[in-house]
Amino acid sequence: MKKGKGVMGLSFSRFIKLSVVLLFVAAVTMSVVSCGGAGMSTELKGKLGQAVDSAMQKYNIPGAIVGVWSPRSGDLVMLKGKAYIKAGADMESADRVRICSITKTFTITVVLELVDEGKLSLDDKLAKFYPNIPNSDQITIRQLCNMTAGIFSYSDDPAFLKTYTEDPNKVWKPEELVAIAVAHPPYFPPSQGWEYSNTNSIILAMIVEKITGKDMASQIQTRLADDLQLANTYWPDGTGIEGPHAHGYLAGEGDQLTDGTSLFNPSGMGASGALISNLDDLKTWAISLVNGDLLKKETQAQRITLVPGDYEYFGIKVKYGLGILSSEGYLGHPGDGLGYTNAAFHSPATGTTVVVFLNKSPNEDTFMALTLFTQLAKIMNAADSK
Repeated sequence: MKKGKGVMGLSFSRFIKLSVVLLFVAAVTMSVVSCGGAGMSTELKGKLGQAVDSAMQKYNIPGAIVGVWSPRSGDLVMLKGKAYIKAGADMESADRVRICSITKTFTITVVLELVDEGKLSLDDKLAKFYPNIPNSDQITIRQLCNMTAGIFSYSDDPAFLKTYTEDPNKVWKPEELVAIAVAHPPYFPPSQGWEYSNTNSIILAMIVEKITGKDMASQIQTRLADDLQLANTYWPDGTGIEGPHAHGYLAGEGDQLTDGTSLFNPSGMGASGALISNLDDLKTWAISLVNGDLLKKETQAQRITLVPGDYEYFGIKVKYGLGILSSEGYLGHPGDGLGYTNAAFHSPATGTTVVVFLNKSPNEDTFMALTLFTQLAKIMNAADSK
């Protein structure tokens, strides 16, 4: 099994050259709020809080929103640092963020709903819909969902990265992103490895639109967001974020940060990473995702069937199913982009849910919310086992 690099947009950092105002964070103001549910012990709160504080201080992360909800060990919502440095605004639990690659869980849930409706099969070949894509006669819908298709990730293309980071007014068409990808050789023949590719979700969205006549944005809204009453989850039309939100920051030199909240056009991520959401919505979504609330039982069983073999995401050993990632006994997905790094996971064994939002990305040493999530999950696994 070829080891995957796990590209989720962190390679963008090599291409960012922005002539914008740089901000300095002299100190991170911490605040913690405990919300609802059974009481959590002071000791456990301290361990969780220390993990978040250490990450923020080490990597100069301005703000964090972290929620932990455990039927066995209690609930905790931590609001730390600044949502908007220039205005001195603190993080609030209702703040929206760009959830980046967590979008893939929504995209692939729509695909799996079409499977349940008999309009699509996981064993359908890509050639049925787009025969001109290389290896389309071998690539299946399942392989696009579980990252074994071998298609190059367009977001690793230097020319794309240059335009994406320099021209926020550029609106990207899905077909354009796929064309960038297929201009590169595949990572490997279909089914012969595992490699995280943003192109897969773009292609899946094109297939959904071909079947339904509606784009992925509207499908996610009507099928998922409306059904689960995710009032703060939406696909943006432009570069801004509507309503209360945390700004996203990029690293400069030393402690200098660039506010990148509205510097990049979300169409460049599309079905692989365009969505915006908030803490409460992603708590609801993570539980529904892992429990398979919107899918038939047999389809959910296929979703959580993990690709065998030895592969890692930036040094973190993971397993991957159909748009869902397994780590530390939890299922869910990370999301990493420019300005934001996030993770939303739920444990089917303990019922514990963990959501992490950090408003600075990329970070040094490839630190991301998934790294912090694994630390929090280990703490919670120990607490929940008592």
